[in-house]
Amino acid sequence: MKEVDLSFLQLGRTTECEYFSAAGDLLISRGVTLTQQHLEALTRRGIACVYMREEHEEDELHKILLAEFKELGNLMFDESQSQRPEPADAGDGAGPWKVPDFKDIKSGREGLIQLIRSRKGSELDARLKEGHTPDRPAGPSLKDRASQIKTSERTEQYRSKLVGMYEDSLRQTRSLLSAIVSEQSIDGGSVRNIVERFVRIYINDRNILLNLATIKNKDNEYIFNHSLNVCILSINIAASFGYNEQQVIEIGMGALLHDLGMLLLPSSILTKKGRLDEDEWYEIQKHPILGLHLLEKVSRLPESVPYVAYQSHERENGKGYPKQRSSRLIHCFAKILQIADVFEALSSPRPYREAHLPYKAMELVIKMTRQGLISGEFVKAFLEYTSLFPIGSIVELSNGCRGKIITANITSFAKPVVRILIGPDGKALPPALIYEEDLAADTKLQIMKALASDFNGLSLMEGF
Repeated sequence: MKEVDLSFLQLGRTTECEYFSAAGDLLISRGVTLTQQHLEALTRRGIACVYMREEHEEDELHKILLAEFKELGNLMFDESQSQRPEPADAGDGAGPWKVPDFKDIKSGREGLIQLIRSRKGSELDARLKEGHTPDRPAGPSLKDRASQIKTSERTEQYRSKLVGMYEDSLRQTRSLLSAIVSEQSIDGGSVRNIVERFVRIYINDRNILLNLATIKNKDNEYIFNHSLNVCILSINIAASFGYNEQQVIEIGMGALLHDLGMLLLPSSILTKKGRLDEDEWYEIQKHPILGLHLLEKVSRLPESVPYVAYQSHERENGKGYPKQRSSRLIHCFAKILQIADVFEALSSPRPYREAHLPYKAMELVIKMTRQGLISGEFVKAFLEYTSLFPIGSIVELSNGCRGKIITANITSFAKPVVRILIGPDGKALPPALIYEEDLAADTKLQIMKALASDFNGLSLMEGF
């Protein structure tokens, strides 16, 4: 790292690199226009100099993010069309007029401006600007307590119990979100209870937790299923990055509630198969602020949770919504949620497209990182726990065998551990002959292609 005195930073210039603290925390993102406010915020924190990666370090980071893959090409990400959510039954017929103080909200751009000027969002913006929002890892990290049971230790009863727990949590999520939208008062403890169940699984068996997040439900369950899966993914990313248990729980709670505002939008927009027109896109951009106001109906929520819901669609380079905030003014908990949200959305089917294979979804996430849209440091944490071919994926190897990804290799994102379930002749292996291949240990074997999750009739828990 190269040390740079603050006096050398030029106001009005767009940064061409990222600047870090001495501890390695990201302070200023690439692509940000430097203002006096940036310098004043750093000075208030007692920071007199920042650090930038030298060219060889930048090259190494890109290699890590690309993880030995050269074929990303020119994949582009159009958020306005690729991240539209599907509707949920509970939201049909509800409307923004249900939100306190917004009985006369207008449609399209005018309504969005009304919401942007609301008191609640402005209060959160002010706290972020003043630096009163601690959002970096503190204390003992949750991942230091985590263990991983062996595949042989997972009984059929154990695996069935976890699937049942997921389904029960999905029912609870549906009930909670629907109740909040119906203006019922909810205790935040019920949200915490759902998250804590999955944190306990993470501590004992994090790989199978990631596998649970591959469950996709029927169209009319999308918002609830998506919210629960984003919660699970966020728990893993946060833990991987080094957050403590309480912080991970808060991030998970924010993730579970992040799409509340979507339940207020008309299904005619959410189910549209063609491109959204300008007014419809403005309606979509309203949902983070609508959700923020709905959260006032939930008591005993941690202070960090509203930031997660409010900023889940902001982007590092200031090209997100609703307020086009750039990295410095985005809460780190929200940055984690953004990655989980994008990955889960891309790997789920939509009315206007098929689901992307998990590998392709991860490619797109990495592409978004290189475009300056989402945080590279948190994407790297995600890759460390799930690899380029995410846990639960079905792949074909260079020897013709097929199997399921069951463990990531932190040192090589492209070489996970694969449970071989189908031989080179295309026939399923009998249980006694099923085995594991650590691709990092066997340099001759490599993944040739990713396959559909239901390839050859493989079930969710098969291989685990």
